[in-house]
Amino acid sequence: MRILALIVVACSAFAQSDETAARWKTIEFLLGEWVGDGDGAPGKGTGEFSFRPELNGRIVVRRSFNQMGNARHEDLMVLYLDGASMRAGYWDSEGHMIPYKVTVAGRSAVFESEGGTGPRYRLTYTRTGANLEGLFQVAPPGGEFKSYLNWISRPKR
Repeated sequence: MRILALIVVACSAFAQSDETAARWKTIEFLLGEWVGDGDGAPGKGTGEFSFRPELNGRIVVRRSFNQMGNARHEDLMVLYLDGASMRAGYWDSEGHMIPYKVTVAGRSAVFESEGGTGPRYRLTYTRTGANLEGLFQVAPPGGEFKSYLNWISRPKR
């Protein structure tokens, strides 16, 4: 009886692992290490970021930094599956924490903040050939999104 229980648990783990891998396949175009240049409201900057599966493929972690003049910004984002939905938690060196819902269509991923009483945020990544274009937008409560930062990244060699 114990052997049967172990086989059932093992098969269940393999099925869940296959399902999880299939789910992350939609954002496969984001995975890897990237370097880029950008411009926006705070000024011109350069930076690097990576998207990597971690915890045996249960999550995807983005680590990022950018340099604008003497100011360095660092952040961490963890993507996870919540039932049929993809979500992300974002933390940065300025003390922000933003929960995002994630929508993927083709080779674009949109991270949109989940509302609340403050500003809303939208981060969009679009794969164009070998490059990954980024756009970060901010909207005041009840207002429209406006571009805050945009950049073009290329694979880090």
